[in-house]
Amino acid sequence: MTTLPQISLAKLGADATQREEQQRLQAACEECGFFYLVEHGIPKEQIVQAIESSRRFFALPQPVKERYDHASQGLYPSIARGYSRLNGEILHPDAGPDPKEFFDLGIDSEGDQRPFAGRTLLPDDALAPGFARSLLALQATVLSRVVPQLGTALAELVGMKQGWFRSHFSPPTLGQRVIRYPARSGMCAKHTDGGFFTLLLQEELPTRSLQVWLRGRWLPVPSLPDSLVVNLGDMLQALSDDRFKSTPHQVAHSGLSDRISLPFFIYPDIDAHLTSQQGRHFSVAEMMLRNYESVEAGNGAGRARELQ
Repeated sequence: MTTLPQISLAKLGADATQREEQQRLQAACEECGFFYLVEHGIPKEQIVQAIESSRRFFALPQPVKERYDHASQGLYPSIARGYSRLNGEILHPDAGPDPKEFFDLGIDSEGDQRPFAGRTLLPDDALAPGFARSLLALQATVLSRVVPQLGTALAELVGMKQGWFRSHFSPPTLGQRVIRYPARSGMCAKHTDGGFFTLLLQEELPTRSLQVWLRGRWLPVPSLPDSLVVNLGDMLQALSDDRFKSTPHQVAHSGLSDRISLPFFIYPDIDAHLTSQQGRHFSVAEMMLRNYESVEAGNGAGRARELQ
């Protein structure tokens, strides 16, 4: 395999092409756990606006950005929302701190005291023009146009009954992140994602910074115009009784300009308890908290410690 398969969200939703596209989706999930999602329905200008406003935010003076850091958010767990400076996160213990900076958001829920809930403290439009507005607009589009349709298709492929996805993802638990990888040196160490699936919107740059571990080697993943990259997470691998792959990946950015990346980490409702076809049972809250605690302690993300 020299490139990732392409799956059309439009074909998954059309009666005439749905069955064939579901078969292609199943093969992608079982063979590599990564694929491009095309015909996804997210307006390109919305993605561009989010990238441009994010670049302006990261260009602000460091003390200004740190007004919105994890400690300022007052949510649980403490690293779930807000700004993190360069070298502020360890995704693989052997690699040490990642040379990247980022800002985490979620679905705002005023007064909600559960883990991964509450309201994100964001800079206003005067300080960071378009930053909050464009990221929240993109969040609304992703949650309405992409997540339900793709999630339902994945749930059906692992044998869940009709309506299962809606009942466990209404609403989902969302980790929305915007990342800046510095020119020539930006990195994100090898890891797996802990959730159900991840949607990655990225700049269309000539450098192939994203790398996926397939067939015993690192496969560079170029930016494909008008596409998202989707990868499966540890929760979906568990729910599929290991038929679907949560594949290790990393970022090594050597380009001459900064790289902005916009991943959306999709988890079930925080109160959900899930059971696979073979009886594997797990609590979403417990699995999420265990993963976040591992990252906060510097022990890596997902199955990072299994990766040599």
